[in-house]
Amino acid sequence: MQRLTDSFAATGHSTKLLRSPSGEVGNNRFAKGYALGAHLLNARNHARGGGPNIVAWPLLGWWEAPLWQHAANCTYIVMHDPKPLAIQDGLSARAAKRSSRACRARWPHLVTMSPEAYTVTSEYFPEHRIHLVPHPMRTPRCDRQNPTGSVALVLGQYKPARDLRVMSSIAGALRADGWEPMVAGRGWPSIPGWRVVNRYLEKAEFDRLLASAAAVLLPYQHYFQSGVALRALEAGVPVVGRETGFLACVLGPNFSGAVADWHEPDSWAAAMSDAVASTSSQIKAATRYGKRGIFEWDSLVRSSVTRPR
Repeated sequence: MQRLTDSFAATGHSTKLLRSPSGEVGNNRFAKGYALGAHLLNARNHARGGGPNIVAWPLLGWWEAPLWQHAANCTYIVMHDPKPLAIQDGLSARAAKRSSRACRARWPHLVTMSPEAYTVTSEYFPEHRIHLVPHPMRTPRCDRQNPTGSVALVLGQYKPARDLRVMSSIAGALRADGWEPMVAGRGWPSIPGWRVVNRYLEKAEFDRLLASAAAVLLPYQHYFQSGVALRALEAGVPVVGRETGFLACVLGPNFSGAVADWHEPDSWAAAMSDAVASTSSQIKAATRYGKRGIFEWDSLVRSSVTRPR
């Protein structure tokens, strides 16, 4: 959220953050009810006036669209994960179809931050109501000193999309090239050949681990955008992963660090070496991406003033 408000501040926009408790509270029904009540109150108070609004964390998934619909007041709903691997409230295909049919007013519009998310969203909503803009990020560090270690780092909470089989298979090739495979975050199982830190990471530890990494690996079978990748690049750390639409937007097509053959351990080792050797080119590309994001979010909000209502 702070990165988005910083982006708007860079182009002269003032922002107001609405109180919106997190809905990610496990099975705590009271906390879920409290978060839902606060969210519905925000929609009631702002859907019909005071726009443009940006729903940065859509608690109700696709159902945000009919909740915020209005003929004239502008609202943008950010769709981070329009087709999650795990079941999530309000993000099923059925919910998408029904919310699209129920949303008959001109507003809201939907915002995506990767070509993959845009493609899924366009299956349910007309393209004139969908926007593709860069994910907000801070200006990457250009003065990072080379790390003293050789850690090939996977960072963040375990999720089903993490490819444990590939991680197991590539550990030997990484070690043979002098890299130290390490994974840190809550929920990770033991993985052969990897040093595993299985716990919640406070910000200070997250930043310290990033600073120690030679590169950050993204062994994800599926994702729409990666906050970990952007955090790494902000810290001046290169990334290694599949050439997804998202990474191609951030780093350019055929970027150094792209894994040519997902199931081939030597491809991962080669991509790791290429990423580290080409750190400066990755950081320059990410810097351009961040600047483009500031411009495009500004253009998006300003266009709502002149957009037909």
